[in-house]
Amino acid sequence: MFRLGLAGFFVILQLLATGLAWSQEVHSDTINRMVAEKLQTILARQGSELRVEEVSYRYSLRLPDGELECVVETGSLSTAGPQSVAVALKVDGQTEKRLRIPVNLKLEFKIPVARNTLQRGQVVSADDLEWRTVSLIRNPADMVRDAAEVLGQATTRRIAPGVPLQGAWFERPLAVERGERVRVVVAQGPGLTIEAMAVALDKGRVGDVIQLRNPDSQMRYEARIAAPGMVRVGTW
Repeated sequence: MFRLGLAGFFVILQLLATGLAWSQEVHSDTINRMVAEKLQTILARQGSELRVEEVSYRYSLRLPDGELECVVETGSLSTAGPQSVAVALKVDGQTEKRLRIPVNLKLEFKIPVARNTLQRGQVVSADDLEWRTVSLIRNPADMVRDAAEVLGQATTRRIAPGVPLQGAWFERPLAVERGERVRVVVAQGPGLTIEAMAVALDKGRVGDVIQLRNPDSQMRYEARIAAPGMVRVGTW
């Protein structure tokens, strides 16, 4: 009959204990899901516009049996794109594995976009816009984030619906066209104004100074555009 010595008995107990303890297999899908959820919670708490697009850890791990916890250390995440985060996997509060896990972040914005195609020179109204959530890899420096930036502005190009708007695509609309007959308001003093008609020799926007011609005397002079079809003289 085989006799097991005391030392051998303890070796077997240790092997059995080790085999029982290391009995939890954690698949890569589980790790990726835990990291994504934890990281997204952290970003939301920070008020960040970054969102988790992908977590791509590829290996499964065998860890001790117990309650599994994922701790993510974000460091200074401030840009979108591929990068990595430090992750600690804990079992019953004890750190069992430290990893660097690849993640891919995107920027998510709620921005105004064109509801329908905007033609060049079209003046933008509230009905022309709608709000849409978009995901981008980078934040364009000139991207329009507030509809007030473009309302009442004229487009400088054709704009397709749903495209993030750029500030350079808009300008103040023309208030006076070249050759247009405009109303001239001349300020003479407190409470006293004189009105006349003139022909615009330039086109311009509100605030621009343009050349005018008196249709009777043919005299030329300058005035500042105050509103569509109206200029002022003597107040600037």
